[in-house]
Amino acid sequence: MDFPLLNSMEQTNDICEKHQIKLSKLKNREPFCTECHREKLKLKEKNMLDTISKNQHLRRTIQTLEKDSILGDVTLWNATFDNYIADNEETAHALREAKLIAGDYVDRDRHFNTLFSGVPGVGKSHLAMAILKEVNESFDPEGSCLFISITDVLRLVKDSFNNPDSKYTENNMINLLTKVDLLVIDDFGSESSFQKKGTESSEYNQRFLFNILNARTRTIVTTNLNSDELLAIYNPKIISRLFRGVEGHVIKFTDATEDKRSNFSF
Repeated sequence: MDFPLLNSMEQTNDICEKHQIKLSKLKNREPFCTECHREKLKLKEKNMLDTISKNQHLRRTIQTLEKDSILGDVTLWNATFDNYIADNEETAHALREAKLIAGDYVDRDRHFNTLFSGVPGVGKSHLAMAILKEVNESFDPEGSCLFISITDVLRLVKDSFNNPDSKYTENNMINLLTKVDLLVIDDFGSESSFQKKGTESSEYNQRFLFNILNARTRTIVTTNLNSDELLAIYNPKIISRLFRGVEGHVIKFTDATEDKRSNFSF
C-alpha cells in the first residue's frame, strides 16, 4: 500500500536533543522528531485508556446510586439529613441514629444490617436514602450504593420473563443487588401486604429475596410491618438473614410520629 505523504518525508540536518536523531520534515510543515511524535501518540492513547478506565470505575462505584437505583417515589432523590423534619423526640432520635449508622457503613469492615420499621409516611425511606448519599460521598476508595423499591424490582423482573432483551432479568438483578457495597431495600413486605394482609409472600418472591439477603451482610431495609407480621409472611430463613447483625441498628417509628406525607383531612 502506498502512502504518498510518507513518501514525501525527508530528513533534515537538525538533531532532536532528546533522542539524538535527525528531524524529519513533511512538505512545508515544521521539522519534527519521529520518536517524540511516537511518544506523544502513546501518551495520548494512554490518557484515553485511563479516561475510559476511570469512567468505568466511576460507573461501577459512585454512579451506581444514580444510574441503577429503582425508586417508587422519585422525590426521594431530594432526601438528605439536612431536610429531614425531626419534629418530635422520636424523629430526632431517628435522625441521630441514622447519622451514626452512616458513619459506621463508611467503614467497609463493618458488616451489619439496618432495619427501619413502623407506621407509613414517617420518613423511613428518607433517612435510608440520606444514609446512602452520605456513604456514597464518603467511601474511600469509592464504593457502590443502591436504592431499590422491592415492589418495582419484582415487577420489572417478572416483566422480563416475556422480554429476554430486558436489562432487568432475574440474573442481572440478583447479580447487581448482591454485589453493591451498600443496598437499601425499600418497602420490604409490600409485595405481599398489598394483596391480603398476612398473606404469605409468593414462592418466587421468597426465593428471589433469599438469594439477595443470603449473599449480603450490609443491607438497609425499610418496612411498615412489625416482626410478627414479617414472620407471618416470610420463610424463617429470610427473616434470619434480614436480622443479621441488626442488633443496635433498628430504628422503629410509632404512632407518636404523624404521616409526613398527609397534611389534609377528609
